[in-house]
Amino acid sequence: MSRTLRWSLRLAELSLAVLGVGVSTLIVYAWVEVLNNPGTTLVEGYWVGRLPWTAAGIVMALSGSVGALVAAGVAIVVEGGWWRRILILPAWAAAFIWWSVAMGTLPFPRFHGPDPVTFAYSLPVTASLLLLLPAVVLAGVAITPRRQPPPAIRLTRVHPPGEPPPAWHDDES
Repeated sequence: MSRTLRWSLRLAELSLAVLGVGVSTLIVYAWVEVLNNPGTTLVEGYWVGRLPWTAAGIVMALSGSVGALVAAGVAIVVEGGWWRRILILPAWAAAFIWWSVAMGTLPFPRFHGPDPVTFAYSLPVTASLLLLLPAVVLAGVAITPRRQPPPAIRLTRVHPPGEPPPAWHDDES
């Protein structure tokens, strides 16, 4: 295993952990809001969005997804099959579109960037589908081991076809 591959796999694992901690922070804090205000739903608890935990969770999820996309892409380019390399294109394209809108490069109604944290907070489904999901899928594909092909038996003929094998005789007797 090359040094680049080892580094990128470890970074992909760490980025997935940061992404998971970020999403968990958002879910736990929404649950805290549900517990503090009986009768509210988990979605309403998310929309309360108290600082600093909501912003910290979003920043962790965004940075983890970017790290996972980059590290998994490097790992797959270094050592990956053709179908793994094809998966890099749509994952990076989806993330590029999301970041282009979040930074204000591409126009989007009711949003004027650059503010990726606000964009991720106000449209969590878009962030999940265009950034978090491709990062998780690409990192998962990069981390899973490649299947090794079964060993092939390479037998060659000892004698020409149609001829019987030579008689066996022991030279020691």
